[in-house]
Amino acid sequence: MSVTILGIVTLVAIVGVWFVRREWTQYIVGATVAFPQTAGVIVADNGFPLFYLAVVLLAVLAFPHALLGLSRLGRASRGRRERVLPDLIGVALVVWAAVISIAGPRIFAGMRVFAPELGVDAQVVNMATLAPSLGNIAQLGYVAMGVLFLLLAGRLFPVDARLLGSALWIAIVLAAVRIVAEPVWPHALLQNMPSFHYATSERLSGTFYEPSVLGLYLTAAAGYFGARLLWSGPADRVAALVALALVAVDFVRNGSGTALLGLAILFGLAGVVALVRQLRSRRFGVRPLAVVGAIVVVGAALTQIPVILQFTVGSAASKADSDSFVARTASNVRSWHIFLESAGLGIGLGGNRPSSLFMLVISCLGVIGLGLVVALVVLALRRALVNRSIEPAGWGVAGVLVAAIVAVPDLSTPAIWIGLAACLYPVIRSARAPAEFLPGATAKVPALDGREA
Repeated sequence: MSVTILGIVTLVAIVGVWFVRREWTQYIVGATVAFPQTAGVIVADNGFPLFYLAVVLLAVLAFPHALLGLSRLGRASRGRRERVLPDLIGVALVVWAAVISIAGPRIFAGMRVFAPELGVDAQVVNMATLAPSLGNIAQLGYVAMGVLFLLLAGRLFPVDARLLGSALWIAIVLAAVRIVAEPVWPHALLQNMPSFHYATSERLSGTFYEPSVLGLYLTAAAGYFGARLLWSGPADRVAALVALALVAVDFVRNGSGTALLGLAILFGLAGVVALVRQLRSRRFGVRPLAVVGAIVVVGAALTQIPVILQFTVGSAASKADSDSFVARTASNVRSWHIFLESAGLGIGLGGNRPSSLFMLVISCLGVIGLGLVVALVVLALRRALVNRSIEPAGWGVAGVLVAAIVAVPDLSTPAIWIGLAACLYPVIRSARAPAEFLPGATAKVPALDGREA
């Protein structure tokens, strides 16, 4: 086992803030989200991402605090009781994932699947056969650690609703830096995950292993900073404009169909939400400025579609891309058949890898897993949409999920879990909070009442 340089930096930073200023813990964890395909620890040619390394360390540090919390279960505050439903859904998801990931590969052994370790393109005409593997345990472990982070967030350290935004800032800024610093980009430091085939510099991939993953973060950033632009103060609006400008620059160099389609769907969802809010408003009416703005946006989109396609997806179009599209479609179609052949139970995490997060969930976790994931997401988005202070995080999560459904089939994507935490468990400082302090924090940090921001 070897710990990488960034792994050491992460461990030292987590331990340092834990004992000095615990409320900063969330920002260290958030920073690791911008490096989901960078190994913190390498064991037997298998890499362990920085985010999950941070979660494991947090679990170790939190053990004494968890024992103290168990002794106070009967005295939970109203704010803590509000956590019960999402916590139960998260735990149920891990339990079901464990059951089906252990039993599924044995019950449905020999079924034709797209094995995660072999790549989609190579299996179109020669699919693998399902069998129990280390990948089942690994993928189950990632989901369990994602849920563990949800359980820790807000209990051991406060969660700022802007947590997801800080991670997105790092991702889009470093992607922009790579555009001009490619010759000196620290490939050995960041692209160190064993068995990963990192993309070349022909298309921008930022701190990720391929352009489509950067496309996911760009979609999330557009949703998050777009909402911040609409509902923040003057200073935050300037920052949001700068962020959206970086998103546009990265988007052009990224050339990702994932980002293009993800943004189109996200804008459509935003339009539906805006329309519903307008219809439900007591001051219903159509503002002339809104009409003019809508006409300008729609007109520009319709007339500039060829230009947009040329500068983005068109710049990366090739026969290989066409073959890849066919392979991805085939993997999704096969995943639907796996769902049907398994009687809706799924075959377990790590058993199949299509090209869509939705298809991955239904083929690996079945209808029960899909229901639990959807319930957790709906609960998070509902809480975000009814509170303007955390709504940008909700749009960020929506962007992550939309892009993941399009072409990034990884339930282990850290941005999913950190975004859910930002929507589900934001806490606020309260003058009415009891006179106690977070263990290990400075006396400047008041107790947190556990309520939604």
